[in-house]
Amino acid sequence: MKTTSDTGGLPAGAPSDLPRYESYSSLSTFEGCPARYGFRYVERLPGIVTPSQYAFGKAIHAAFEAFVRARIAARDSWLPGPDAATIASAFGIAIDGSGCTADEIARYRERAGPVLARFLEAEEASDGEPIGVELGFGVDVDLPGDGGRSRFVGYIDRIDRRPDGGVEVLDYKTGSPRSQADVDADLQLTAYAFALVRGGVRDPATGAALPAPARVGLYFADPGITVWTRRSADQVAAFGERLTAAVRRIRLRDFPARPAEGRCRWCEYRTTCLASAAPAASAATRGGS
Repeated sequence: MKTTSDTGGLPAGAPSDLPRYESYSSLSTFEGCPARYGFRYVERLPGIVTPSQYAFGKAIHAAFEAFVRARIAARDSWLPGPDAATIASAFGIAIDGSGCTADEIARYRERAGPVLARFLEAEEASDGEPIGVELGFGVDVDLPGDGGRSRFVGYIDRIDRRPDGGVEVLDYKTGSPRSQADVDADLQLTAYAFALVRGGVRDPATGAALPAPARVGLYFADPGITVWTRRSADQVAAFGERLTAAVRRIRLRDFPARPAEGRCRWCEYRTTCLASAAPAASAATRGGS
C-alpha cells in the first residue's frame, strides 16, 4: 500500500467515490501527475487558482463561440451574419465578469483587439461551414477482462463541414504556437478523433452520428494561424488502449506524485502536496522549512 508521502498527501485507499467518467482533461492530468488527479477528481479539493490565470483564454473562447453560434443561427434563418461588434461584445462581457482587476481587464482588452480581428479574417477565408460549437460527446469504453465499462466524455470547440462533405475538427489555443510535429502528436486532437470514430458526436441539425474527421487542427489565436493534421486508425486505436490503461490504474487508486519544478510551479495543489517540487516560497506557505 502506498503511503501519503508516495501520493503527495492523498490518503491511501481514500473512501471517496472514483469518477464515473473520464475526459481528455482528466486523462492528461493523470498522466502528468496521478497525485494531482487524485486531489482534483477523487478528493475534489479546491486548489489555488487566481482569476487571471485562465481569464484571457476563457474570454477568447467565449467570444469565438458566440460569433460562430451567431453565424450558424444567421445561416439557418437566412439573415445577415454577425460582425465585429458581435465578437467584441462577447469578449467584453466575458472578460468583465472574469474577476480580474481593472488593470488586468484593460490589458486583456488591448491584447484581444488584434486577436479578434485575425479570427474574423480567418472566418472570411475559410471554405468550411460550421456544424456546431462546444459539441458534447460520450463514448462507452469496454475495459479488459471483467473490468466493466468506463465513459469518455468531453466537448469539442468546433466542427465544420468541408465542401466535399467531410468534417474537420478545430480546437482553439491561446498559448504559444506549436510546430507541425507537435500538432501531429497532439493527444487532445487524437481524443476528439477517437470520439468521432466511435460515433460519439452527433450533428445538432439531424441527430446523426458524425463521421471520422478528414482532418483535425489547432487554431492559435494570437497569430491567427491554423495547423492541420490527420489521425490514422492506428493512432485512434492506440488512444483507446492508453485510455483503458489509465482507467485501470485509476480504479486501483494508483496515485503516485511526480514532482518536477516546472510541473509543480503551476499546480493548484502546490501548497497542499507533500511531494511538491515548487520553489521554496510555496514550501514556506504550506509550513515547510
